Amino acid sequence: MRVTKIFFSLLLYLLIIVYSLELLATFTLKKKYDLTQHTLDEYREMAIKNLPAYDNRANYTAFYEEREKNNIFPSFRLTFSHLHQGDWKNEIRNFLKKKIDNNNKIPFRGPINKKSLGSNEEGFREIILNDKYGFKNKNKIYKKKIDVFLIGDSFAEGLPFGNDYTIGDVILKSSNLNVANYGISGTGPLIALGVINEYGKEFKPHNVFYLFYEGNDLDDMMKEKHTFLKKYLNENFTQDLIFSHNEVKAFLEEYENIFNKILPIKIGQEKELKSKFKYKNLIVKEKIKNFFELNTLKELIFSSSVFYKSKSHVDFIFFEKILLKIKNNVKRWGGSFYFVYLPSWDRYNNEYSFANTSFKRKIKGIVEKNKIQFIDVDDLFEENKVNDTKIFNLDLHGHYTKKGYEIIAKKIISLLN
Repeated sequence: MRVTKIFFSLLLYLLIIVYSLELLATFTLKKKYDLTQHTLDEYREMAIKNLPAYDNRANYTAFYEEREKNNIFPSFRLTFSHLHQGDWKNEIRNFLKKKIDNNNKIPFRGPINKKSLGSNEEGFREIILNDKYGFKNKNKIYKKKIDVFLIGDSFAEGLPFGNDYTIGDVILKSSNLNVANYGISGTGPLIALGVINEYGKEFKPHNVFYLFYEGNDLDDMMKEKHTFLKKYLNENFTQDLIFSHNEVKAFLEEYENIFNKILPIKIGQEKELKSKFKYKNLIVKEKIKNFFELNTLKELIFSSSVFYKSKSHVDFIFFEKILLKIKNNVKRWGGSFYFVYLPSWDRYNNEYSFANTSFKRKIKGIVEKNKIQFIDVDDLFEENKVNDTKIFNLDLHGHYTKKGYEIIAKKIISLLN
């Protein structure tokens, strides 16, 4: 009885100490932007008040209003996270599943030789020109040998900008290097390998740069791992997308029809969300939840939200296998392979963060162990004195500014020159 009483007393004291530390950490260790106080959208609204103009339309509404005016078409990206987010009656999900089950050819990106609409992350939307393979390029790049081949997610693609001001565009304008931008928003390493197998092997570019985003690339990989994309790890697997123009075109036209069918429903959902969403109640709930889960202490102890969230479920061996596959494929045609590590907004937002050192060290170790050149963009930003949230559009979570992309592009040019 006495032992039990002592045990529970010690447990109580321990809980008091731990939650006192959590309370202290919550009120003293401040972040630049506290997402328990406002949403990113609310911070964005505050940031744009002084802008001369700003496009605050929701995505589907903007597409509907710009479709006729600019002759734009729906964007398609093979992102399982995007395609599975509750589209009306799961139309798009069912469409994709049916195509996969029937062993149809599944493109990575579209539309083909048509325009699409960009996001409003920097305050306004730009029109995107898509090439004959469905990627964010002008067709003239295919008239000569490709020197630089960019793969990766939305940072490689160059969101939120149109065809200008992306990494590829800056390289094209600032050097004699010919660049192909094969970045695909919302994708991970397996899609990057797929791009190499489908397009890289045909173009045989001199240099391949994989732009790896620390924020979510490995999360995307874990979703991709359980899909048909895993076949790309097989030695000779390919869908022959580059030679399947008619089938890819038919797929994208069918996707467009489904998109247009659900468009009115999505616009209605956007309007309803805008009118009914009450964030203040969510703030209180989120604060209570964060306190009892000791989230501030956890983040401090584990030094980075990115590493803390990712380390428990990520298959780093699988990641290394993909990376080695890309390297060997590039090596076979005599090309050079570079790994570009892109820092996230969270790294700079957290004033007491230890700069995600654990996660970055883990990734760097894998890359260098396999004798792949590692380019650290965090170091680049520090050298240029822009290692701050201001390197992101409107100072908020999202993608790099024109300046950020320019710094990366100039580093690539200097490496190759």
